[in-house]
Amino acid sequence: MNKFYKFFFIYFFIVSCGYQPIFSEKKVNFEIKNLIYDKNNKVDLEINKNLKKYKNLENKNKILDLEISSKINKITTSLDDRGDPKSYRLEIEVKTIVKKNNKLLDEKEFNKSQNYNNNTNKFDLKKYENLIKKNMVDKITEEIITYILSLEI
Repeated sequence: MNKFYKFFFIYFFIVSCGYQPIFSEKKVNFEIKNLIYDKNNKVDLEINKNLKKYKNLENKNKILDLEISSKINKITTSLDDRGDPKSYRLEIEVKTIVKKNNKLLDEKEFNKSQNYNNNTNKFDLKKYENLIKKNMVDKITEEIITYILSLEI
């Protein structure tokens, strides 16, 4: 019964304090008209999926074109005694170009990296790498949105 009261208290606190998501579409004053990206690049596809809700909005002040390109590096950071990889670093680099009316407004590069240990089960290692990539891409997407909101147009 004690858990129920804790849950009820937390729920009541969140509801009554007026919580709203940071990137709700109602407070965004820009629209992405064209998003240019490499359709064969998984990171670019994921960013496109995350930015889809900002495409073709109506009655927005800033109508922008966005070009993104990304690359992923997987680096072996340490080896064990036999020369097998012991740990890795995954780096994602995303370059963005923001245009308005085909005029260059700004360019910015976003970088994220994460270190992780090797796993003997390669299937689990690949799943973990994909989870890391998704989390880093989500963070980069949030940074892109914040960056666009901060642009003075």
